[in-house]
Amino acid sequence: MNSENYETNAAPVERDPRGANAQRHGILSEHVPPAERAAYLAHVEAVRASSGARGYLQERLAERAALALWRLDRVARFEAAESASEQRRVLQGISEAVEYGHAGAVTKAFNRLHRMVGESAACLRADPSLSEAEALRLEGTAAHLEALAAGHDGAGLSDNESYPVGYALGTYMLTVKVKPGEMVQAMTGRKPKAGDVEAVECGDWEYEAEELPGLVSLWRARLPEFGDRVLLSLALTQRERAAGVRAAALEAQHVKRDALNLAALPSGEVLEKVTRYEAHLERVLYRALHDLEAARRQDEGQDTPGPLRGVVDAGERHA
Repeated sequence: MNSENYETNAAPVERDPRGANAQRHGILSEHVPPAERAAYLAHVEAVRASSGARGYLQERLAERAALALWRLDRVARFEAAESASEQRRVLQGISEAVEYGHAGAVTKAFNRLHRMVGESAACLRADPSLSEAEALRLEGTAAHLEALAAGHDGAGLSDNESYPVGYALGTYMLTVKVKPGEMVQAMTGRKPKAGDVEAVECGDWEYEAEELPGLVSLWRARLPEFGDRVLLSLALTQRERAAGVRAAALEAQHVKRDALNLAALPSGEVLEKVTRYEAHLERVLYRALHDLEAARRQDEGQDTPGPLRGVVDAGERHA
């Protein structure tokens, strides 16, 4: 049968309509996991549309660029997942009060604050206002001591305000050999009962509001010459303690934030691999975009941009 008869008599060839599916729906879609393919195919269509790719070659180059972009996004998601995972480990370590690594630095910082404030480290982490409340209490005590130095008799304070003031006065009078029993009698107007002297000596006396004026009177009687200067010195100590609490609280918050920031960066080995992979994908992306632009300009009869091969190959040799 000659060729003419063959062409005349042969039955027409019907194309399988599925044959163009790969071109329409992403030839490289098999390179992404099945769970990602629906989103990936939409991504490919968007890249094709925005790039203006026409014809098989341009669409293939657009798909290559789309795949590189998709993989770059995956790298970003990997880094985010690594950071989130490590930060969760740090937060877990902080809650368990471990004393090593990033979490250990936070544990130590809040333990220092705990020793200054008295509240547990866990409570101080959960409620930063507790530290500020202690600083304000110390400053309030300083103000009351300064008022005593200016001649106030100590009347009118609440029990909460009287205790730290009375404790400061009582502790100092013990150092200058004022007898605990004398202090009890001045505060209560009666002779000491069993256990009163020991309570004063051990720092367990409550120093209630109605007891403070008597203690102030005893202070002035026993320290007539330098009592006011001592009160001002005690007040200064309270203000310094308040400043110390605020500084320690701020440092603890900074240490916690720094620990989470440090945990946000992958380990050196992982970071090196990610950086190399990311650089490789960027080279693939830029080469695909360059070649796509060249193919489009060639179809339009325009000059095409020069090759990137020398630059890309040099980068690959150094990667």
